[in-house]
Amino acid sequence: MIDINKFTKIFLITMLVSPFATEAQVISEKGIASMELQRLTCRNNRPSDQKVHLAAIEKAKLSAWSKYTAGFNSDKTGAYLKKENEFTNNLEDYITDWVVLDADCSKSRRVYTISLRVSINGTKVDSVLETGAGNSQMREDLKGKLVMYLVVPRDTDEADIFDARRTTQSETRKSLTADEMISESEGVVSITESSVQRESVTTGGKTKQKRTDRTYVIGDLTGAESQIADVLRKLGMRGMAASRLEMLAERDYGTAPFLKDIQDQYEGKVGEYGANISPRSREELIETVLTVGNGRIQYFMLGTVDASTPRTDPDTGAQKTDVTVNIQLYSIDDFVGAEVVSTVGPEIKTAFGETDVIAKTEALKKAFSESISALIFKL
Repeated sequence: MIDINKFTKIFLITMLVSPFATEAQVISEKGIASMELQRLTCRNNRPSDQKVHLAAIEKAKLSAWSKYTAGFNSDKTGAYLKKENEFTNNLEDYITDWVVLDADCSKSRRVYTISLRVSINGTKVDSVLETGAGNSQMREDLKGKLVMYLVVPRDTDEADIFDARRTTQSETRKSLTADEMISESEGVVSITESSVQRESVTTGGKTKQKRTDRTYVIGDLTGAESQIADVLRKLGMRGMAASRLEMLAERDYGTAPFLKDIQDQYEGKVGEYGANISPRSREELIETVLTVGNGRIQYFMLGTVDASTPRTDPDTGAQKTDVTVNIQLYSIDDFVGAEVVSTVGPEIKTAFGETDVIAKTEALKKAFSESISALIFKL
């Protein structure tokens, strides 16, 4: 009897058709704006005319919005450009709140500058973009199909950073120049010799830097699993766990357990491909899907979601976490094996929080939500 619990750290996630999440995905961006004061003066570090202050706030909001949309991938950008005016003319529908980080009213330069931290409802934006992205027959075909998922969330455990290896060389060249001068005075011949020795030194060399070796541990799955359940319920899809596939393969075909080895490869503990699944292991996994599934598993999703160590954001003092997403969606065929039909990444998602735990949770939620949207726009 196989202990399924030992495989729960490798989990199955569905991220295909809907960008909706259980809770709104709030994305934080910084915006800066400057306004010319002209004949105005400053009072309490603000323009004497309140209208200029309010105009600067709106301009800073637009600046933050521009930074947010600049992070869209090419497919999402195409959908956004079709509705750009609709968004920019109604920013208050998508900005949940904002806070002033800094303001400076300069009488000498006659310029008022303001900095905001703006919170954007990313889920609402994605829902509008999906509506305008048009229908996809492939997305319709996925409904009701059996899809197997293996996406590994990871935290960096150790990183071996190697010092650069430097090789230096020097070359010394010496030369001697001699001059002879002959003079005659009152029948006496005089010969004068002089010599100059020169030495030139040429230095150079090369530097080699080894790549950083990283090992990982599986991250927290609680927040991700709640989103998985919500997406599965909305899609009406049939999802199959990789641990279920392993059990069926062992029971019906006598196949040896394989998930622990795959997990060790993704953690960087074994293998020759860094912290990645080897091509051989991937093909063996796909062959198991074909054999055990017997044509019933049509799609397979494989990838990683890596969270960085939270750090302090210099602008706000809040905790900040980056998440790197790399996911592939395969169509399973008994002849060609697995054919890539959609990919996301490698992409980096960033989120903020009052504590390191909140920052990490928000970053993972953002990564899952936006990865779903990216897969939609690519299909």
